[in-house]
Amino acid sequence: MRVLITGATQWDSAAAIRRELAHLSLDTIIVTGDTPGIDAHAKVVASEFGFAIEAMKKTNADYRAFPGEGWKGLNVRMLATGIDLVLAFHADYGKPDCARGTQHVVELAHQAQIPVQIFTQ
Repeated sequence: MRVLITGATQWDSAAAIRRELAHLSLDTIIVTGDTPGIDAHAKVVASEFGFAIEAMKKTNADYRAFPGEGWKGLNVRMLATGIDLVLAFHADYGKPDCARGTQHVVELAHQAQIPVQIFTQ
């Protein structure tokens, strides 16, 4: 199973990630991005569980495709790796003008009929 972990760059709770990863099988591959907060915590916690980790970074092509918003290109590419489940962690998810990146990946996942779980704490 390939699981994308995404969310807030300000996320500071490794415990929430640990709680959710505890439910996954040991052959799970964790895919995440290159930001502080959720991505950094996801890598640490996934390592604790012994999961394989695919950490992806924004590229020049992402910035060319989405000028000023390279994170959108990264979101598209991460989902295109064959993600089976998205775990999104953002305390402000659903609030106006907040969580733009998280909302973007959730919308893309829904369009692709990929299951999404959203955690605000």
